[in-house]
Amino acid sequence: MSSAIAALTDAFEDPSTRHGGTTDHARPVAVSSWPTVPIEIVRAAGLRPVVMRGSAASTPLADERLEVDVFPNRLRQLVEASLAGRNRHAACVVLPRTSDPDYKAFLYLRELIRRKVMPHQRVLLFDLLQSNGPDVRAYDAARTRDLFETLVTLGHRSASVDDLRDAIARANLARAAMRRLLALRRGVPRVSGAEVLPLLGAFWRLAPDDYAAFANEAADLLAQRTPLDTPRVLLAGAPVDGTALHAAIESHGAVVVAEPGPWGSDAPGEDVSLDGDPFTAVAERYRRNAIGQRTPTVAVQQRMRHLADDVEAVVVSLPPDDTAFGWDYPALRAWLEAKQLPHACLYHDPAVPLGAADHERLATLIAAARPRVGAPHG
Repeated sequence: MSSAIAALTDAFEDPSTRHGGTTDHARPVAVSSWPTVPIEIVRAAGLRPVVMRGSAASTPLADERLEVDVFPNRLRQLVEASLAGRNRHAACVVLPRTSDPDYKAFLYLRELIRRKVMPHQRVLLFDLLQSNGPDVRAYDAARTRDLFETLVTLGHRSASVDDLRDAIARANLARAAMRRLLALRRGVPRVSGAEVLPLLGAFWRLAPDDYAAFANEAADLLAQRTPLDTPRVLLAGAPVDGTALHAAIESHGAVVVAEPGPWGSDAPGEDVSLDGDPFTAVAERYRRNAIGQRTPTVAVQQRMRHLADDVEAVVVSLPPDDTAFGWDYPALRAWLEAKQLPHACLYHDPAVPLGAADHERLATLIAAARPRVGAPHG
């Protein structure tokens, strides 16, 4: 494994708050529950973003406080870390209001602090709206500016609008490097999904200059690989933030070439505009690119169908905590049937290993997809 690929993978997989790369390690940490908290705002304010992910690690403290099948794994890990005191040195914990579980987790954390059940920490809500009402643009921009001003205070430094513009420009360069990695998955892919997801997801952990350098080097190396002539699979449904499902699918001789969500195919999204008010530009970019429980159904369907244009099979992840994407499944199923694309649904926590029945289901799906390798989908 090259040093660049190893550095990106390490940044993605490190569950602690200590990993920041060579240019970022000294900054105070802002822990967030989902990548709709703008990293440009966090970095411009002088803090280092650490976005929580799900894992197979047990969460005994959180399990005593949180209802079953309501909170996704990443939120259980966040609450566990807070209850265990692992977030006590962070400047703050920020949860976006882009899903009901994130908002509920915010309320739980505030109440647990009030009751002195857990160590005191600053818990913030980023109230980003995703609707298209006439006042939403101004409201989101105001909330983004408020978040910036609060984080500047917590970072104990002075920061200006010029700092935000600089953070935007640096993040946009990192996104350009990320798009080079995504291009290696199109057509006949050169990299497996389980390998490339950490290379994409490291964007949310590393300083943008570090990320761009490592990602460009990794893209140069991966572009020289022999193409993977195996069935191409879309991992649809609720967005995943880890590689367990990718590895399970690919263990049956396929390759995952796309998955909606900010840790995978949607990670770069669009650049943040450098024109006009930067707070408005950041808010608009994250509002349009966010994908989660409050993303409008039409937007979710458009993304899923676009990603399914160049695959032979689809795996739909509908974990027990899902309360949104399952409602979209009937329309997705009808569309897949019309396209004659085989698919299978999985209903378990994507952060933990699959059982034998699910592996059998995947094996059957991939076998059905094999005759379709190379078939066009328009």
